[in-house]
Amino acid sequence: MHSDRVLSKKKRNTPILLHLVRAGTLAVTFLLLASLFAPGNLLSEAVAFFIPQLIALGFVSLLLWLVMARKLHWLHLLCLLGLIISSFWMVTSIRLVTQPVAILENHPKSKSFNVMSLNLLHMQFEKEALQELIEKRQPDLIVFQETASATPRLKTFLTENYQYAILPPAKRDTDLTVFSKFPLKNSKRVHIPGLGQNGYIPREFLSADLDINGTLIQLYAIHPASPRSQRRLDGRTTYMNYVSNYIREKQTDSPIMVLGDWNTPVWSDTFQKLLSDLKLKTTFTSLIPQTTRYFINPFLGKVLGSKVDHITSSEEIIIKDLLIDEDVGSDHFPIFATLHILP
Repeated sequence: MHSDRVLSKKKRNTPILLHLVRAGTLAVTFLLLASLFAPGNLLSEAVAFFIPQLIALGFVSLLLWLVMARKLHWLHLLCLLGLIISSFWMVTSIRLVTQPVAILENHPKSKSFNVMSLNLLHMQFEKEALQELIEKRQPDLIVFQETASATPRLKTFLTENYQYAILPPAKRDTDLTVFSKFPLKNSKRVHIPGLGQNGYIPREFLSADLDINGTLIQLYAIHPASPRSQRRLDGRTTYMNYVSNYIREKQTDSPIMVLGDWNTPVWSDTFQKLLSDLKLKTTFTSLIPQTTRYFINPFLGKVLGSKVDHITSSEEIIIKDLLIDEDVGSDHFPIFATLHILP
């Protein structure tokens, strides 16, 4: 009798579960296609943070739907087509911004240096873990975002080895801070007009000429707003457009490097457009970009996370050995890369 009641209960629950799986598959497919064909709005930009996860979820839910339905429906084929199109777009978008494979052996006179970028989450970081990581990796250039009032803490263990820096004015917190072993010339803290005084919308970026043994690199450290609301999305758009126009106006024959917490995933139209306009490229640790910003817990980073921290450069600089390192207490993972300046 007990087993009969269990079977009867399963039969009653199955249609509801089937409806849920079907609705979920249709919703995921719609979100992916909306992000592809209608970029730039709040919904599509939010979806762009989780393209790989949503595609994987879409295929799994479609398979469950097929198994539970026990017959093929035209909606199955429609969702399958949408997921295939989204997968093709995901891979194509990655290839559009990825540097071509370069054989550095053909350029024995190339100059190399190591860089690091990390969002400190307004002092939410473990000083000892961060210090040990920097001593281990020995980057030549470090760009911090959301530094807040942590500059004195950072200076206690960085000043000895990093003789050059872009620090906040006296008695003022800052969002962006740079420490370098190479000279920084013509450094500027550029304020972006039209963003108001909202503390959640960053209003500045850093510009400097980095002198790598006689070769100047135009360095730009950026940190636009995270698009969690329409106002912040508009703020990020204004920020990125201003940065793009500023770099093009100031552009010289020197190589360009733009890095930091972009709060912009690879599949965002904003990211693709900026790299295209400035003729910049980047690289990744794997076919699917590895998470740099996690949500809830670092151990869930691959499922609940996105690649929003980037190191990009013009074609005169080759980015090699990109590394996403261990958690140091922030909600972002530190990123490292070795850059080669071609002669």
